Amino acid sequence: MTRQGVWRGLISQHGLSMLEMTLVLLAASLLSWAAMAAYATVERDRERAQGLAQAQQMQVALRAFAMRHGRLPCPDTGGSGYEAAGCPTGALVGGYPYASVGLDVPPLGLRARYAVFRQASATPGQDADLTVALERTGDAPGDLHHRDVTDLIVGLNNAAALPVSTSLPHLTGDGGPAGAVDCAANRVTLVAYWIVLPQRDSNGDGEVLDPPHVATGLCVASPSAPMRADFDDIVRAESPAQLAGWLRRSMP
Repeated sequence: MTRQGVWRGLISQHGLSMLEMTLVLLAASLLSWAAMAAYATVERDRERAQGLAQAQQMQVALRAFAMRHGRLPCPDTGGSGYEAAGCPTGALVGGYPYASVGLDVPPLGLRARYAVFRQASATPGQDADLTVALERTGDAPGDLHHRDVTDLIVGLNNAAALPVSTSLPHLTGDGGPAGAVDCAANRVTLVAYWIVLPQRDSNGDGEVLDPPHVATGLCVASPSAPMRADFDDIVRAESPAQLAGWLRRSMP
């Protein structure tokens, strides 16, 4: 008897035809695939939740820095984890300054991007360089409110009065109510700062940042943009008015 005949005999003895065996194997394969897909979904959801919690922590640390120093930190432009020394003119975007705001510095490939609004003026009362602790309200040195958070609030109000510009940090849409995620055609609002925390290389281009995000770009998707198959970056941002309002409410 041939090998094929032996297998047919065994299957017949157990009451299964070749068609039934094929169906059993197909069902087992489908169940295995469904289990693997469910596991992958759970894993992505877990990573997303961890990323959202991390981004929230970074936003809290940034606000605390602003309250304490009367300014926002400069980006990390050298990869040290600290804000750029002296915050040179034109340093609007770089790495998130983990060490400067009191957070542990993660490995280089897992670090967030950060941009801050900077629009200097020779007239202090009109200045909107948010990285500078500048006396904008006329308080004398030694005064309780000299170069404190009240001056940052003035700078934020000055920033809020300016139009959206490609040369300043801003948001595009969310693919929904805020319009298309399109940095060229849909510039929605300027921001005091934004944080972009990449998750995976979702679109397979070899970069952890997903379009429209690029390493040196000042435009990012709205924080309300949903996760998609080709986009999983987490965005946190506040407009100048939003941050100014939070600082007012939080002042002692």
